[in-house]
Amino acid sequence: MGGMDVRDLTAVEIADLLDAAWREDQGEAVRGPDQETRTYLADRLGCDEDLRAEAWAAWRDELIADGRSVDEAEYWLDVEFLQPCPEDHPTGD
Repeated sequence: MGGMDVRDLTAVEIADLLDAAWREDQGEAVRGPDQETRTYLADRLGCDEDLRAEAWAAWRDELIADGRSVDEAEYWLDVEFLQPCPEDHPTGD
């Protein structure tokens, strides 16, 4: 993980990682978090509603300050980035 322990990240730090990941996915010349970090964040936020809400609030403020699309970012976060929490989904769909 390059010396970064994502378990200790604050909501604001998570928001920064989400922002970088989103911008990279949008094709911007931004280096987003590595796949391991993305997967961890997707699982963690998918399982922790409160943390997701806090991180989203922090990120939304950044997006608004930058004049970027909040709707697109939230869609990406919920539909493309987040993983459903394993406990919520019994195996065998």
